[in-house]
Amino acid sequence: MSQQVDQKALFDAADQFIALANAMAQKDPSGIAGTAIRYAAARYSAFEAAQVSQDLATDKEKMKELFNADFAQMLDDNLNAYIHHLAMQSVPS
Repeated sequence: MSQQVDQKALFDAADQFIALANAMAQKDPSGIAGTAIRYAAARYSAFEAAQVSQDLATDKEKMKELFNADFAQMLDDNLNAYIHHLAMQSVPS
C-alpha cells in the first residue's frame, strides 16, 4: 500500500466489506457481488483521487498508476495466501 496505514483497522474495515459481499453472494451466486465490490472500489477510488488532486484531468494517469499498483500488490498478496492455504490443505496429515 502506498500509504502507511493501521493494518488492524484496514483488515477490520475490509472484513466488513467482505462480510457484505459474502452475504450478497449467498443470495445471488451469479458473481455479481465480486463485480459490484470491484466497481465500488473503482468508484470510491475516483472520489478519493478527486479529493487529493488539484487537477484530476492532469493527475488521472498518475492516480491510476498509484491505485493500480496498490491493487496489484494486494491481489498478489491474497492470491499467494490462497495458494499457500490450498497447498496446506492438500498435504497429507
